[in-house]
Amino acid sequence: MHHSPAHRSSPRFEEDAEDFADRLAQSEARLQLALSAGRGIGTWDWHVPLDRVIADERCARLYGVDPVRARDGVPISDILSRVHPDDIARLRVRIESALRTGDLFSEEYRLVDADGHVSWLLAEGRCTLDATGGPLRFSGVSFDISGRKAVEKQLRELNAELEQKVIERTQARGRTWQVSPDLLGALNSQGYFETSNPAWFTVLGWTEDEVASQSIFELLHPDDVERTRAEFELTQQGQPAIRFPNRYRHKAGHYRWISWVGVPEDGLVYCSGRDITEEREQAEALARAEDALRQAQKMEAIGQLTGGLAHDFNNLLAGISGSFQVIEAKLAQGQHDGLERYLEMGQNSVRRAASLTQRLLAFSRRQTLDPRPIDVKRLVDGMEDLVRRSVGPSVSVEVAADAELWATCVDASQLENALLNLCINARDAMLPLGGQLKIVIANSSLSEPKAAEHELIPGDYVSICVIDTGAGMAPDVATRIFDPFYTTKPLGQGTGLGLSMVYGFARQSGGHITVSTEPGQGTTMCIYLPRDFGDIEDVADAPENALERGQGETILLIDDEDVVRIVLNEVLGEAGYEVLTAGDGASGLAVLQSTARIDLLITDVGLPGGLNGRQVADAGRALRPHLKVLFVTGFADGVTLGGGAMEPGMNVLTKPFDVGTFASKVRDILNEDSPLSG
Repeated sequence: MHHSPAHRSSPRFEEDAEDFADRLAQSEARLQLALSAGRGIGTWDWHVPLDRVIADERCARLYGVDPVRARDGVPISDILSRVHPDDIARLRVRIESALRTGDLFSEEYRLVDADGHVSWLLAEGRCTLDATGGPLRFSGVSFDISGRKAVEKQLRELNAELEQKVIERTQARGRTWQVSPDLLGALNSQGYFETSNPAWFTVLGWTEDEVASQSIFELLHPDDVERTRAEFELTQQGQPAIRFPNRYRHKAGHYRWISWVGVPEDGLVYCSGRDITEEREQAEALARAEDALRQAQKMEAIGQLTGGLAHDFNNLLAGISGSFQVIEAKLAQGQHDGLERYLEMGQNSVRRAASLTQRLLAFSRRQTLDPRPIDVKRLVDGMEDLVRRSVGPSVSVEVAADAELWATCVDASQLENALLNLCINARDAMLPLGGQLKIVIANSSLSEPKAAEHELIPGDYVSICVIDTGAGMAPDVATRIFDPFYTTKPLGQGTGLGLSMVYGFARQSGGHITVSTEPGQGTTMCIYLPRDFGDIEDVADAPENALERGQGETILLIDDEDVVRIVLNEVLGEAGYEVLTAGDGASGLAVLQSTARIDLLITDVGLPGGLNGRQVADAGRALRPHLKVLFVTGFADGVTLGGGAMEPGMNVLTKPFDVGTFASKVRDILNEDSPLSG
């Protein structure tokens, strides 16, 4: 390195020289003290602006500089002239860094004397910077470390020699090498095994010469070549391979699975491969058996579901059919008294059937929901009296909630049903002595591990927990409580669909339900529902069962079920509405495309003819932007109703429904101001 000072003839030259001489005397005393206490062989002091290095006699002779000249100062290039060619570039970089930063300088490098003798040096020092941050003086001391380096070299050579001897003895004469059932070998950088043990012949049918003459990539299964090549490249970078599986071709043509361990060292990768073909086949057989078991369990569950469904519906149909037959017989005999009793029996059976289908839809997460932002505490307060009446006087009820409770977006009526179901189950668990029931509503922020435990995504939730002091459940019972038609109640006292419905409702609402229970320790069931930031809406009261009158409005009714279309047409006509009807989506759309007045579209969701109810409604909205819509459906999935989020002016009513409820819903929709007007 050549560091040329600027303005050698400047007026500061004499001042710098005098200051240099005074401070040199002080630094030499300190350096000599270091020399006497350590391994120092010479001191040096470089005045950087003047590019003059003053060195003692030992240092000067070591660097091949005349001692007399060194006392007066020589350029830094003279000092560096004997640095080994392989070290000079690195040394220059380190010197430049020390001049720039003033950090401690410590570097090992080699010197070559006039006879070609190489010695190792350790130079240590620090550069003093002036007020402007420029280099002023670089002072230091050098140590001869040739002896240490020689010892280190001897140790490396000895270690390498010993390792090589161990490898050679292991490969050539080691009994383990000969009898090992695992494939052993040394793989070179070109992908050839330079050595291989007899297990290659036993496992794959290849002799040592045949193994050595083929690249590993010639022996691999075609599907394993690329990923094996990638792993091989990593071993060439010094990274070992641990339990890496691939398939090697047997000499007979078939393939066997081998699991490899490869350790790179001294240009070779020492490999051990274990034949895992049978283990893989057993694992695949086990996986097939597990799939078959899951399928059998699924079919068993379907059988249980359909069997329970058939049983319950047969009972309901027997009640409906029996009521109609009795009415028919009485009418044939001219008897009219007491018919209301049988009509009510038939209606009760219909309502029970509707409740059963709703529970099934809830379990399958496909019930029609009307989610809105609600205050769960307000909802629970509103049904607290109902809960107390349902659980009876032997059970004390307590409600607790966080002060600043978050909102959640759910179907309020379905949440009420789910909560009441949990409370009734808790009551039954505390029979006959009763106990304590507590409803706890809280804000819950679930981190990733906790959310994963509850099968949820991380985030904020509102939890509604129902805690009882009942008998609790054994683990085998707790794992099945959400299965459809599974019940521990006596025959005839439960359908086994209640908790299935709660589970389906929670999942369909974007949440989950958890159970914590032990025999004799009571049970805690918690529904987690996602936090919502919308404006909270009041829970609407149920409409009265009365036939609301129309005011001559025109309604388009679309339903492919003739009986439903005829009945609803009759109800709407009796209520004072003008009714246009259609039996499929295409026919209904044709009416919408006409010039006829239409104040409300009532349509089933599942329609034949290529257009479903939502598609008809969307097309109608394109033609009549202010069109109000009521979907009437017995089944609505997220796709059919647009992902569960209906547009303003769209409403939904789930079949079956009371005609009074239907008429009230129609009147309420027509009385609303159009959300799309103005």
